[in-house]
Amino acid sequence: MLQRLLLGSGRCSTLGEPSLLLRFLGNADYMSRKAVYWEFLISAAEKDMRGKWSGYDSAYYEGIRDLMMRIYSGLADGKPWFIDKTPRYTLIADEIIKVFPDAKFIVLWRQPLAVAASMAAGKNYWFPDEYAIDLHEGLDRLVDFAKKNANRICQVRYEDLVLQPVEQLQRLGDYLGWDNLPLVLDQPLTQSAGGSLGDHSGVNKYSALTADSKDSWIGAYNNWYRLSWARKFYTLKRAESMKQLGYSLPEEFQCMGGGFCSGLYDYYLAYHRSRRRHRNPVWLKRFSRDYRKNHGYGVAFR
Repeated sequence: MLQRLLLGSGRCSTLGEPSLLLRFLGNADYMSRKAVYWEFLISAAEKDMRGKWSGYDSAYYEGIRDLMMRIYSGLADGKPWFIDKTPRYTLIADEIIKVFPDAKFIVLWRQPLAVAASMAAGKNYWFPDEYAIDLHEGLDRLVDFAKKNANRICQVRYEDLVLQPVEQLQRLGDYLGWDNLPLVLDQPLTQSAGGSLGDHSGVNKYSALTADSKDSWIGAYNNWYRLSWARKFYTLKRAESMKQLGYSLPEEFQCMGGGFCSGLYDYYLAYHRSRRRHRNPVWLKRFSRDYRKNHGYGVAFR
């Protein structure tokens, strides 16, 4: 929604979720990639290069910056700004700010239980842990990033944006150096940010800024299993960090909850989905078989 609002200013260009920095950054133990090469060999090679030349990291980051600036400039279509909005950049935010020290960073917050409900929307099962890397590791890393760089970034809460759009857009405009940014509220939202990635359901559903979905996510937690998941998500450490952002576990979520049969159904599907994905990944066997058949050699993932 904010991406589409900023597009309405005419000062910037964007494209769905570019995601390209995920390929170049995050070369650490917490990252894992599916590739035709063995990731641990690249890690070992990088370690060797750092040992031989102390300038490896600075040259690598400078090269990424030069490459991405050329790409961003091309994607900007002559506009002075390009917005790279990619949710999983939460994993590499510390490196991004190192590579682009002059960039502007907007950190978007929303009640994480609402995010989980959005991820599960339209599915016949409740298994937000498919996106555990975003809901847990990504969120925790973004919280740390925001604390370390509070004076460098602009933080925007979804709930504040839809309830106080003029104030929030004015604050954001001051950060970006854009005059009269709240005027974008006087026109329909840009139809699409372009590209194949992003929240297409939101694009189709909303043509103007609205608070209709601010609390609609609560209805998704309609049985004991989903409420139990929400309570487990709000661990003591996470509850404290979320409280500082203005989020907490709703009081009505403290009860055990009803919906015995629907909760049992969610539990059953989540259990078997987890087992298939992590203990017996059928897709991996099929992929390996097909890859060997088509290319003549096998491939392994870390």
